[in-house]
Order: sequence, then C-alpha cells, then structure tokens
Amino acid sequence: MRQLLAAAVLFTLMALPAQATEWMDCSGGEKVSIRVLLGAMDVIAVDTVEIEVADRKWSTRGGEGVTPITKGQAFETPDQMWIDVTDENVNLIVARLRVFKAFEDGPEDGQPSDARGGTLHMPGIGAWAVSCTGP
Repeated sequence: MRQLLAAAVLFTLMALPAQATEWMDCSGGEKVSIRVLLGAMDVIAVDTVEIEVADRKWSTRGGEGVTPITKGQAFETPDQMWIDVTDENVNLIVARLRVFKAFEDGPEDGQPSDARGGTLHMPGIGAWAVSCTGP
C-alpha cells in the first residue's frame, strides 16, 4: 500500500509544472495578449504559449474553444527575444513575437529599471505593438 501511495505522489509531482518557470505577459491594450511560459535555463526554453485576439484563442495546451498551436523556433540574446508559433502540423507560422529588452542596474535614483516591448504579428489576422512584463 505504501508503494502505491508513493507512486501516486511521484506521478502527481511529475505532472506539475517545473518550479523554474515564469510567465512573460505581453499585451497590446485590450485587443491582443500573448503569454509565454519560459523555463529558467541558460538558453531560451519555451514551455507554453497562449494567445488571445478579440474573442479568438490559441494555445499549445489546447482546450475547448481554443485553436491548438505548436512551439516553433525561439531565439534570445541579452536585448532581444524572438519566438515563432506554428499550427499543429508545423506547416504555417501562426504568430511571430519580437521583443526588445533593456535593463539598467541603477540609474540616478538607485532603482533598477526594466523595459520590454515589441511586436506580435499573426499573418492574415493582424500586427500589434505590445508591451511585456515578466522574466
């Protein structure tokens, strides 16, 4: 019985998201939002992508009323992050997120400052300027 309980606990813990992940949230006002769950690694590690435009939704996790998408390529430097999202068949680009990052340790007031923003382009749907918060 103890082995069964231990196995159940182990499988439950394995199903939970990794602790070393954090959401980056980007929005273009009330029109569009994209959320990206990123792993804390030396290289960019995209775990989940969720997009909303008006009343339409896309997600790598799927769900009712949500169009399934797949993570495409991703690239990050200290001042840029590029993430592409494809359809389920990895046939078409569904979204291109381009984020530019700036960080200053301590300007005159001694407080660090962080700025992130860029564009979200969804071919055939639209393109928006977005501001981002997160890792």
